[in-house]
Amino acid sequence: MMRSPAPFGYRRKVPPIPSLTRAAVLDAVLAGGLAVLAEAQIFAGQVPGPRASAVTLALLMTLPLAVRRRYPLAVAVVVSAAFVLHKLAGIDTYNFWPSIIAGLVVAYTAAAHLRPRVAALALACLYTAVAVSSLRGASGVVWGAIVIGGAALAGFALRDRRRHVAQLAELARQLELARDENARVAVVGERARIARELHDVVAHSVSVMVVQAGAAEEVLGTAPDRAAGPLRSIQDTGRQALVELRRLLGVLRTDGTEAALAPQPGLDQVGALAAQVREAGVAVDLRVDGERDDVPAGVDLAAYRIVQEALTNVVKHAAATRADVRVGYRPGVIELEILDDGRGPAANGHPASGSLTIGRGHGLIGMHERASLYGGVVEARPRPEGGFAVRARLPVKSAG
Repeated sequence: MMRSPAPFGYRRKVPPIPSLTRAAVLDAVLAGGLAVLAEAQIFAGQVPGPRASAVTLALLMTLPLAVRRRYPLAVAVVVSAAFVLHKLAGIDTYNFWPSIIAGLVVAYTAAAHLRPRVAALALACLYTAVAVSSLRGASGVVWGAIVIGGAALAGFALRDRRRHVAQLAELARQLELARDENARVAVVGERARIARELHDVVAHSVSVMVVQAGAAEEVLGTAPDRAAGPLRSIQDTGRQALVELRRLLGVLRTDGTEAALAPQPGLDQVGALAAQVREAGVAVDLRVDGERDDVPAGVDLAAYRIVQEALTNVVKHAAATRADVRVGYRPGVIELEILDDGRGPAANGHPASGSLTIGRGHGLIGMHERASLYGGVVEARPRPEGGFAVRARLPVKSAG
């Protein structure tokens, strides 16, 4: 289905006026004010020529400005015709200020709201009409070209600015959509990686259970007392594996690659991790408070990965010279604190609350996902005295 052409071949190529109602009111006030000023100047005898014709033509020149934004080409044609009719009626508009203002407004409007080629045609028509009706001599022709040309340049500048603002707004919208999509993909990817690591933990637990069951079976008939230890170990390992399997529900894997049966690292290897960071040139002070009891393998792995990611960020992004790592074993919870004296991530509107702030990379997203999977929390924010702080709390005892 073909669209019907707009009046006089006009087609809008620039963004619509933000508030058409307000713009229409302003245009109506402008048109009415110029009409009143024109009639006052005519009745004051300041416009040579027939008064009746001057009154009618003044209205024809000023009132169409009320719809100048909606029909810019039509208004340009009507106002240009009014200039010519003034000349034909013997009315001198050389010092007729309402007509001069109307010409400037029409030139500005045509440049701001019409396609460049159509605007050029409308401006040529307007300038010809003005030259015929009111300009005198070569200096008048040049002056008219300067005045109308200046108004047209202002209109073209506004047109380009609106287009540029619209392009920036669209670019900002696309960047926001891309940022949200990247964050979503990062969360999905991080959950998949967590799923693979939990698979390793669960597979290791099952392997231990199989070995312990075989040992218990060998001695069950000849020495039942010796079978009690492996059976208790199977019980404990099975409960822990069940907890990990429950937490694994809903977390999708990205591939079906078989994972190794070896367990993942835990907090008992943070010392080796600190030594690696020291070799990278950052002085790391590690302190462990409290006594380590039985820690579920998944929680142990998550805690280790949070410390690892925080120290990785210190080395890669913070330009720090020192980092303090604190691991605290408290009743029912593991507390982690990693402080550095670097510059921290780029300012990104860090909240005043303890919620996580996601920076440029995906490391903080991974910390958040690992902690939330076990009912824990992560706080990552710049320190008032400089540097960056990562704090985490991970429950040790599982629910259910």
